[in-house]
Amino acid sequence: MTSSSAPEIRPLRGAGLLRTLHAVLPLGRKYHPLLGLLNGRDGLAALPFAGRYLVHPLAWGKSATGLLLAGEAYVPEVQLLPPLLKSLKEGTLVDVGANIGIYPLLFRNASALPIVAFEPQPLLFRLLELCVRHNRLDQVTCRPVACGDSKGTVPFSIGLNGEIATGAAAAQVTKLESFDLDQAIHDTHAARMSVEVPLATLDDELAGTRVSFLKIDCEGFEFRILTGARRLLETQRPLLFIEVHPLGLEKFGSSVQAVIDLLSPLYSLEAWDFSESRFAPKWLRSLQKHRPTAGRKLKDMAECVAVAARAPRPSQLYLVGRPRG
Repeated sequence: MTSSSAPEIRPLRGAGLLRTLHAVLPLGRKYHPLLGLLNGRDGLAALPFAGRYLVHPLAWGKSATGLLLAGEAYVPEVQLLPPLLKSLKEGTLVDVGANIGIYPLLFRNASALPIVAFEPQPLLFRLLELCVRHNRLDQVTCRPVACGDSKGTVPFSIGLNGEIATGAAAAQVTKLESFDLDQAIHDTHAARMSVEVPLATLDDELAGTRVSFLKIDCEGFEFRILTGARRLLETQRPLLFIEVHPLGLEKFGSSVQAVIDLLSPLYSLEAWDFSESRFAPKWLRSLQKHRPTAGRKLKDMAECVAVAARAPRPSQLYLVGRPRG
């Protein structure tokens, strides 16, 4: 099956049953064998999410089950979005690291403004396009580009959450001669190769676009992306919603402090931690995964830096940026 064909997207069977079972015995994605039994493990399904549908491979059973049963609690940080987005009357909403379309769906639930979504991983980009089409979202532009601080190409690791490749993965790049959907689903689940993708700066990509909101979730590349958006930040001052990855930032030679230092002259920042369950025993963390949580607003940026360095270290923290003045 190639990208030129129109893949079948089937309704998900058993959604109500799985949700009922989960309400009685909240085992989350551990119900994935039942989802597979009801739907099979091949092809694409329309997965109910946030009042709309995600186009999701059935082969990724654990991910599909987790999204179905947790709903928006799968990404608890999104509770910060509605008041930010509803305050905007004009401009474009930009999603850097759109994955299969979770945030574009949530954006559209809170705002009718145009959306530009960046996703460089070929399969995730294809699923993002299918999500936009299946939900008939208007004024949504999808771009298969990685964002950074320069223009060119970059090795990109294939996985359910793709990222800029480093080390041995960056040295073993596979050139995609063609795109086969079924093979791409298998390869992405296995996360066993890297591909070369185009790289651009947001300053170049969004030149001439009025940007009012910028979300970034790019597995540690966020400092590079912000560096490539200096002109946009200085002249347009969009609201910011940034997932910062302490360990990922260090992998690319940066830090949470560097991100804060870059943004602080222009923005008033607040930080949030939605992963305090990491302090619980492993068995309890498994049960608590994707459970509703209000998160914790950190006192200031000094506490944000301290939390980012404290063991067990958080996979991610969240920064909300409001223009100064």
